[in-house]
Amino acid sequence: MVYWRIVRSSYRRNLQYRLSHLVNNLASAIFGLVYIAIWAGVLAGKEASSPYDIRTMAAYISLCQCVLWVSVFLSPGLGIQTGVRSGAVSLDLIRPINYMLYVLSHELGRIAYNACFRSVPIGLVLGIAVGFRLPTHPAVWLWTALSLCLAVYLGLLLFYLVGITSFWTTEIRWAHYILMSLVLGIGRQMIPVDLLPGVLGEIAPYLPFTGVLPAVRAGTARV
Repeated sequence: MVYWRIVRSSYRRNLQYRLSHLVNNLASAIFGLVYIAIWAGVLAGKEASSPYDIRTMAAYISLCQCVLWVSVFLSPGLGIQTGVRSGAVSLDLIRPINYMLYVLSHELGRIAYNACFRSVPIGLVLGIAVGFRLPTHPAVWLWTALSLCLAVYLGLLLFYLVGITSFWTTEIRWAHYILMSLVLGIGRQMIPVDLLPGVLGEIAPYLPFTGVLPAVRAGTARV
């Protein structure tokens, strides 16, 4: 299948950057540990009155740092703007395949690479630091995998929408920055949605930006 070949070629191309990405992995793990330390300080002595304990938030932040690399830290605009500027998009559009699936397949190869060489190493480092909390029920693994796939797909669609704006605008950086601000700001990276104040906390769960990262409930962390 042509799309599968595109995914494989994109994955193999990214393999060339394994060593250079070690620094990024270390930085992401450090950020995760800093966020965990912040929550530990916030919850210290308040766990009895809080719906979340330190162990839950440590597992939640660790999971977020891993998922970021497969659903949030995608190529800006999925690289569509580059093809529009160079004119190469005209060749892509006349290919006998669906343009959207063509673009998504390229990014899926990069996501597969990130999952293997970014998310897994970061998860191991943070797991060693704060302890591993793995589900014991098979159904939890199934629903987590399904939720993660949907989160990746939603992230791809959001970034694709940003990318195709390059057909009508000369610059998409503003749209990319707005999207990243919304995803990281109200998308549960550090703060569970139910802790957001006022109206923001009420409408956030219904926005697509909160669907690309794990959700946390009192006492548990789930994707």
